[in-house]
Amino acid sequence: MKKSLSLIIGLLFSANVFALSCPSNKTPKQVAMDMIRAELAGIVLEENVESDCLDQKKFPHLLIQSDFSNDEATKVDAVVKHLSDVKITKVELTSKETYSYKAIFEVKIKDEKTGIYTTTTDRIRFFIYPDSENHKTFGCGGVTEHPSKVMILKSCLPK
Repeated sequence: MKKSLSLIIGLLFSANVFALSCPSNKTPKQVAMDMIRAELAGIVLEENVESDCLDQKKFPHLLIQSDFSNDEATKVDAVVKHLSDVKITKVELTSKETYSYKAIFEVKIKDEKTGIYTTTTDRIRFFIYPDSENHKTFGCGGVTEHPSKVMILKSCLPK
């Protein structure tokens, strides 16, 4: 009984073993890039849940957590060679009341069959926590709408 109780308590607190933060000088564009980086690490892919790419230590300003209980199986639409192939073109405030933003970004993708590079455009919607208490627990904010395409860094492909 004691072991079960200890396990349950440990699980409750293990989600945030790492101290998260959100530096006051972090811009919405920088927050958006952190979130895009998590997307490219495979956060929406159930088979990547244990990936080194999603190690919480690599995301000191963002809580890395997924819930696949209501999701359909997700397939990868495109593989991105390097993070340098991603460029945020625009970040706009969509709601002052909820500190919500939309970031539009471009990704350069190489077609493996033809060897030709193309650029695809997508967006991510997110919010930023305004208070330090949430920063300690959840980091800078959270995603409210994932990009429409599932893209993953080549180095983060599921094994």
